[in-house]
Amino acid sequence: SEQMLTPCRLRVVAGCEPCPPSKRINIGKRADDREEVQHIVGLARVDRMSSYATMQLPHVLLDILSQHEAYFLESFFNVATNISLKMHAFELLPKVGNKKAMQMVEARGRGFESIEALNEQCNIHAIELLSQRFLEELRDQDLQPRLISLLLPVKS
Repeated sequence: SEQMLTPCRLRVVAGCEPCPPSKRINIGKRADDREEVQHIVGLARVDRMSSYATMQLPHVLLDILSQHEAYFLESFFNVATNISLKMHAFELLPKVGNKKAMQMVEARGRGFESIEALNEQCNIHAIELLSQRFLEELRDQDLQPRLISLLLPVKS
């Protein structure tokens, strides 16, 4: 599901054509609103997905996060603080160490105006790093602290 990034197993309507990974489908509560989905079978485990689904998951996550850039900018990048005395929340992102995190905090000042400004000032790809972290959290349910729990559901 898009708001909570919960992998689901779905039973499709008989005769429905296969959907490409990037297609958004309605899995709402009312059966009348659903065209392709008969019902939700249950949650899907990332480690038990098909190889095709596993290959497509990073692209789907990146698409979802890219559609909600403004939300993640305001909810994470512009307000992230220290988690402990020795670690900043930015350090949860892959390839961001203490030095890069402090550089990001210094560049942030009163806040980044846009994701593009953040990427340019800090020489990173913010949404890509956040999607990589979310993917790690989906694969390892014991990974702590969990940004998925802190930032979702998307409220934009």
